[in-house]
Amino acid sequence: MDFKWISTKILDEINSILIQVDEKKVEKLVDTILSSERVFVTGLGRSGLVARSFAIRLMHLGLKSLIVGDITTPAIKKGDLLIAISGSGETPIIHHIVTKAKEAEATVYLITAKGEASISKICDNLVLLPESDKRVLPLKSAFEASAYILLDTVVIMIMNKTGVTQQEMMERHSNLE
Repeated sequence: MDFKWISTKILDEINSILIQVDEKKVEKLVDTILSSERVFVTGLGRSGLVARSFAIRLMHLGLKSLIVGDITTPAIKKGDLLIAISGSGETPIIHHIVTKAKEAEATVYLITAKGEASISKICDNLVLLPESDKRVLPLKSAFEASAYILLDTVVIMIMNKTGVTQQEMMERHSNLE
């Protein structure tokens, strides 16, 4: 097997997941992000890296984004949004964070591969990235890659809705590097 064959199979696997996503749920997520005072993101492991990456893009868009667990992250409250990323929808720490956000009357979205998971039952809404039957990528990489592309798509949808340009986003990019 060569690089081009494998990479094509990987893209096929990710595409087989993304074409099943409920567009209306993604549009509602975009609207919820735009109507929220602040957007908190959380996830563990590679899902956490996807969440952090999305928080950076939200900041580039000029939105107030925060990463759960960072030392400077303030309390969540009513009017805020928590986006939790958990492939299994069963991660105990994520369950705890979601529960605390709901107690604070924040809106909670879950991005998951398991629509019937325990965390999904306490969230306000979810975006389901169903598992693929193509199974090329190891472990849960297909979920994480699909979540990354889903959230980059959300960024572009926000850009289209708000008129924020790539130049404006670049002006917000870190200059301390």
